[in-house]
Amino acid sequence: MKRFLRPILFGLALLLAVLFGLIMGKGGGISGLWADIQSLFGKQSYKLDPSDPVLKAGLPEPDPLAGLPDGPLNELLKPDLTPEQQTQVVGQMLIDYWTSVRSLPDGGTWEEIREQLAGKNRKELALVPKEHPALATNTFRPKPDAPGIHLHVISSSGCAFQLIYEGPDKLPYTDDDLIRNFPPDLEFK
Repeated sequence: MKRFLRPILFGLALLLAVLFGLIMGKGGGISGLWADIQSLFGKQSYKLDPSDPVLKAGLPEPDPLAGLPDGPLNELLKPDLTPEQQTQVVGQMLIDYWTSVRSLPDGGTWEEIREQLAGKNRKELALVPKEHPALATNTFRPKPDAPGIHLHVISSSGCAFQLIYEGPDKLPYTDDDLIRNFPPDLEFK
């Protein structure tokens, strides 16, 4: 028996030294050691919540312009533009379209307007791809959940139009809308 006592005591001292090192090394104490043992067998004592703002704080914002070819509506996708700046971007794109085609995109549906801006016009000039994110909904929008900008063509051949920014309620033709006339001195009688 004496023959086995010395190796058993040595093994027990070694085991205690390893346990003591684990307890002191990570600073978690006995509960930290227990959590480590549980994690070895696949049990986790905590779960991460993917909606935790702390986890999202360090993530970079995706670039809305990544992968898009150069185009006049790309500016609309930039964050933090005011409604005036958004309508200016859309208005300038429509003026550029009129300058090249000598007509504004006019049609009964949003699909027809998208097709004309994408090249289905008499000059076959495509200013933006039909799948451009700013054209994805039924109006010009920087994001699908943002207020839209409606086009009201007054004179297709005379380059007279209005842009109606929906406003915070995201409904067209209400009191909170911003209406911009192109040209600015356009008046209705």
